[in-house]
Order: sequence, then structure tokens, then C-alpha cells
Amino acid sequence: MSSLYRFITNSLRQSPARTFEMYRKLDDAKWGRLVGTDELGNRYYENLKERYGRERWYIPGAKRSEMDASQVPPRWHAWLHRSTDEVPKATAEEDAAAMHRPKWMAYPHCENLTGTKKANVTYNTVRTKIEAWQPSAAVRQ
Repeated sequence: MSSLYRFITNSLRQSPARTFEMYRKLDDAKWGRLVGTDELGNRYYENLKERYGRERWYIPGAKRSEMDASQVPPRWHAWLHRSTDEVPKATAEEDAAAMHRPKWMAYPHCENLTGTKKANVTYNTVRTKIEAWQPSAAVRQ
């Protein structure tokens, strides 16, 4: 019953359109403070009154059919999973400068493209060592 109460109270705290978007992308009605956004359009929220493990979440910037967990940059992933309490900066370059990292570590995040048309496909340039067997059947009379 507490989950129904939580759903109703969180739904009433925001607009119906926002509640619908939240429920469509998360299958839950949550309410919290917007902490930041990243370069992929993901929005990150925090509500410290929620149960531990559910107090930080994000709304993907992609459509529901294109959502993937690899679309969360590593610095935001660390914040979501409480590896750090420091909120990341807007871009990877600003974040690397604030953490005194080398410039080469501030590369842009790229999602996992496996299973898409943009996936890396290798090809073999070596001649095969085994030839496929071609059965030969005699013509029956």
C-alpha cells in the first residue's frame, strides 16, 4: 500500500505531462531535484527522502525504443551508484579540468553500438585453412 501512496503523492507534485513521461520511461512516478544534465541529454535527479538505492535516477534523453544503459557517461554512472557524491560538470572537458586530469582523459563518451548499423564489423584478410566440404552425390537411375 505504501507504493500506491508514494505513486499518488509523487504524481500530484508535478504536471501530468511530466508524470506521464516519467512513468513511460521509468515505469515509476518519482519526484526530485534536478541535479544536472549531460551532453547526451540525460537528466539526473536526486531525492534524499527516497529509500536507499532509489534516491538517484536519470531520465534518458533518447526515445524509449533507443534507450540503453551504455548511454550514461562514466562520471555520471559513478554519481548514480554513489561511488562519489560530487556532481559532475556539464562536459567531460570541464570535469577533467576540475579533477586535474590530463587532457587525453577528457574524451567524449560514446555508447555501445553493438547490434546496430554503426557497430564495428571486423573482416578477415587471411586465407582460410579449412575448406568447406561439398558433398557429391551420384545421379540415381
